[in-house]
Amino acid sequence: MNSFLKNKIFLVISIGALPAAIFRWQIDQIFIVNIIGCFLLGIINSLKISKRYKLIFGFGFCGSLTTFSGWSFQLFQLLNLGFYKLFFLNSVLLVLLGLFAVGLGDFVGNKMMN
Repeated sequence: MNSFLKNKIFLVISIGALPAAIFRWQIDQIFIVNIIGCFLLGIINSLKISKRYKLIFGFGFCGSLTTFSGWSFQLFQLLNLGFYKLFFLNSVLLVLLGLFAVGLGDFVGNKMMN
């Protein structure tokens, strides 16, 4: 991949990442933003849109909105405080609800296209 194309892709992804980062900064609930991001990603990936828009909204916006590192740090804090049941509950719930949200988003996106 040449340098010009890499820079173009970087710019396209940044267009979606910037507003999502600002939105993410305003919401201090890692669990909620991750579920919202999963739902939106399900919709975006099911739509028949160009790769450019999938990069902007899927990779840029949803990638910037969701936060694996923040969630991991939150789980680490729960372990350090000895909240093992809450650690397990948070781990399992976010993964299951995230998968459900992606599936629901995919379903909604497919319904929007029909």
